Amino acid sequence: LLKQLQEINFAIPQDRWFTNLGRKGNTGSASFYIMLEELFSSGKLRRGERILGMIPESGRFSVGYVLLTVV
Repeated sequence: LLKQLQEINFAIPQDRWFTNLGRKGNTGSASFYIMLEELFSSGKLRRGERILGMIPESGRFSVGYVLLTVV
């Protein structure tokens, strides 16, 4: 994914990525909400920052995206 983003000049530095997959595992449809709660509780977010979420659905090889703004 990182390489594909670089190819379209949309690279996001890896220190700006957030994932909990290694700690939490695949928690199905709750995965994104669990990750958001953990990210919000981390204190890393600042007002006005944007969050680009990529939500893969492995069973059908489809992907959803969401763009959120921290308020």
